[in-house]
Amino acid sequence: MLRLDLLNVGMVEETGGILLIMRSKETEKLLVIETGLLEGQAIALEAEGVRADRPLTQDLLHEIVLRLGARVREVQIEDFHDEAFFAKIVLHRLDGATVPLEFDARPSDAIALALRARAPIYVSDRIIAEHGIPEEREGRFAELFAGADDEDDAQDDDEDGHLVH
Repeated sequence: MLRLDLLNVGMVEETGGILLIMRSKETEKLLVIETGLLEGQAIALEAEGVRADRPLTQDLLHEIVLRLGARVREVQIEDFHDEAFFAKIVLHRLDGATVPLEFDARPSDAIALALRARAPIYVSDRIIAEHGIPEEREGRFAELFAGADDEDDAQDDDEDGHLVH
């Protein structure tokens, strides 16, 4: 498994979807996942350190995990089929149990939870080999993002004042 860092979150003008651009430092490749608007906003808000007035679903889930005596150990993006990525949330139980708890999840939900829990995000070697994009091609995504007239102007505030790439 290779560690991923969230590099960019941006709205695609044409579809209204959100692109999550993550980078594997080990391979210098990017993994791009398209997600829905609400899921993408939850990820962007957490990445920017913005707190919602009321807990979002991922905030609630993180609180439940903690109160049940566990923590999010990691998130794994481990499969791709039928045009979709598949992920797992891995929990570490704080009661001394050595076997982690694993839950299947959509990558967007898993990433949003990992950001809140400050847990690492991993991708399988196979997925990055098959779906990774060379890092030097990142600039090609800038023109897809709302408000991005060129690569140097790839950030604007949306109507709520949140940073949109």
